[in-house]
Amino acid sequence: MSTAAELIEKELIAGCLRGDLKSQKLLYKQFYGFGMAICLRYADSREEAAEILNDGFMKMFTNLATYTPEKAFRGWLRKILVHTAIDHYRKNSKHYHTLDLVYAENELNYENALDMITADEIMSMVQQLPPSYRLVFNLHVIEGYSHPEIAEQLNISEGASKSNLFKARIKLQKMISLSDNEKRASYAR
Repeated sequence: MSTAAELIEKELIAGCLRGDLKSQKLLYKQFYGFGMAICLRYADSREEAAEILNDGFMKMFTNLATYTPEKAFRGWLRKILVHTAIDHYRKNSKHYHTLDLVYAENELNYENALDMITADEIMSMVQQLPPSYRLVFNLHVIEGYSHPEIAEQLNISEGASKSNLFKARIKLQKMISLSDNEKRASYAR
């Protein structure tokens, strides 16, 4: 049985397929928050996330005829947005510069530090990671991609994927252990 939201979603999709601009606008509004949450995980800023989101919606509207109604629309849209974020990274990767990680000498008590920060602060820390680390971290930890899948998507080796994930985790652990937000931001880069 379909819920009212699913029926509205199906009606909007049908309207979009007919080229109805009002349906496109309503579908965009309905999934804006969902899409922005995904894009923010991959972007350096809200503006960059909005750019990825808009590019992703353009791809979605362009390819809507390929959507299979038996599958979840959210999952299909999520996949488009993640791939758009990857494409954005590839297009702009020549502009990113990553510094080598300076490893911490002493092991820190991260569990106590985790009790002191919010989920929003953790997401903020993830956004502060260098783009290549953030991308691999999100693809592996949040989206569940394997290292071979990430390597294929980003056109890098599996070793580079594993290394970027390792370095991202070390940087996040160090940022979590730092109590001062300014120190966190300076360490992230």
